[in-house]
Amino acid sequence: MERLIMHVDMDAYFAAVEQAEVPSLKGKPIVVCGFPLARSVVTTASYEARRFGIKSGMPASAARRMAPAAVFIESNPQKYIAISLKIVSILCEFTPKVEPYSIDESFLDLTGCPAVQPHGVAALATTIKKRIRAETGLSCSIGVGPNKLLAKIATEMYKPDGFMLIRLEEVADKVWPLAVEKLHGIGEKTAARLKQDGIGTIGDLAHIPPDVLKRMFGANGYLIWQSSNGIDHSPVDPAMVLSSKSCGHELTLPEDTTDQERIMRCALFLCDAVARRMRHAGYRGRTVTLKLRSADFKTITRSRTRSGFTDNAEEIFADIAAMLRANWLGEPVRLIGVNVSGFSSVKHLERQLGLFPRTMEQDKLVQTVDMLKDKYGDNVIQRASFLQVPSKME
Repeated sequence: MERLIMHVDMDAYFAAVEQAEVPSLKGKPIVVCGFPLARSVVTTASYEARRFGIKSGMPASAARRMAPAAVFIESNPQKYIAISLKIVSILCEFTPKVEPYSIDESFLDLTGCPAVQPHGVAALATTIKKRIRAETGLSCSIGVGPNKLLAKIATEMYKPDGFMLIRLEEVADKVWPLAVEKLHGIGEKTAARLKQDGIGTIGDLAHIPPDVLKRMFGANGYLIWQSSNGIDHSPVDPAMVLSSKSCGHELTLPEDTTDQERIMRCALFLCDAVARRMRHAGYRGRTVTLKLRSADFKTITRSRTRSGFTDNAEEIFADIAAMLRANWLGEPVRLIGVNVSGFSSVKHLERQLGLFPRTMEQDKLVQTVDMLKDKYGDNVIQRASFLQVPSKME
């Protein structure tokens, strides 16, 4: 049976969330960036702002010069994560095989899925779009194909609020005419080099023998040949997004500081955010990493691997605080980051180790706080120490 894979990509996600929350912002150029504005980069620009040439990753100060009338909004990752989790929960109603590929996009494996019947995948895509819009006020673009590669290419062909289906036999007509940089794994520099050699489209790349591509790209050459021909065997893995990566947050301070108490409060704030995100995803981690950037942009990272797994903010903070005390020499701090990696699923750990009564009581308390924040917002309950922390994260 040929696979049926759907890719759901939220349109200009962070900016769209802000526009949905404040309707008066709809239709206006919105730029979401870090805090403070003068020291950050663009996270997301609304489609209205993109018309001015504003792109993700560019300095916010440059974006301001390009569009002085644009509305600049400080990013709110916890809000975006909460809405992302709501969207994933909607998708899971249609199939249990959902891979949250990033905060604003997911893959669904619909192979043999009853939800596709009786009206077909296009009708299902319309239903999913309506559900997401009704519950979040946001639009999404959907692509469908026999694999993840073609589903993602299909999504990118019709944005925003689009739908596209690419069958394997349609690769020559729909995919090969696309610019070579539209292929996953081909960046701007590689695309420029290929175009110098007369290779401007994905079709041009597809007709190059695999052994030639191996000489050009090394071990990735055969993968590039497969991709250009629409071949991709990677599975939709609901566990992939965290099991193979990490979970972290960073905070750029409004001004450089040498105040140890303030630095510790900010670190605890970040530990809370990371731990909550891990709990939502159902993972615990072992390796805790601290990132510090000083006023002169010198960056250090230090890591500790715990004896056991955790999704508890206090346990993560204990490691972070110890690394701060051991490695911070009192220089002005510009940025703090907290990251946890080395994951295992909570269900797996419970099967292997069981839970002690004290841990169960702690888990119930934490779950209650998470539930309240999910329902009423992040500010419904806070640590007293957070009242003095600027809640702006990159």
